[in-house]
Amino acid sequence: MREYGAAPDVSIYGDPSFAFAYVPSHLHHMVFELVKNSLRAVQDRFEDADDEPPPIRLVVAEGGEDVTIKVSDEGGGIPRSGLARIWTYLYSTAKSRVQVEELQDDTDGPAVLAGYGYGLPVSRLYARYFGGDLQIISMEGYGTDAYLHLNRLGNVQEPLP
Repeated sequence: MREYGAAPDVSIYGDPSFAFAYVPSHLHHMVFELVKNSLRAVQDRFEDADDEPPPIRLVVAEGGEDVTIKVSDEGGGIPRSGLARIWTYLYSTAKSRVQVEELQDDTDGPAVLAGYGYGLPVSRLYARYFGGDLQIISMEGYGTDAYLHLNRLGNVQEPLP
């Protein structure tokens, strides 16, 4: 099972008193997925380094039309040849998945949170459902920036047929 025992810091920038209306479970899923991916990438890249890993930067920006959450890391980035695949279900860059049989014996262990290939596609689906979007910009050899654009739910309607 993958356990790190350490993690990079997460630095949050933006107005700490800022609040807006959004579906809490969707927002939690999207932000959790982006931060988790960044943490894993940075820890994988710096696990054998003598220096402390660089922090993940999370920026919350309030715009007139939407709210943008940017998650930036220095986890080595994604090759351009692999960028299109991050939006396909069942594609994952995690080293290995834990088999279900292994989990049944270790019920007290940590939950497996990576390797199934659903996180980013579902996060983008949630964002787009209410008129937002999720964009990933990566520099192979350096890191990745994820931009989560969320429409304020008070000014957009649910897209119904």
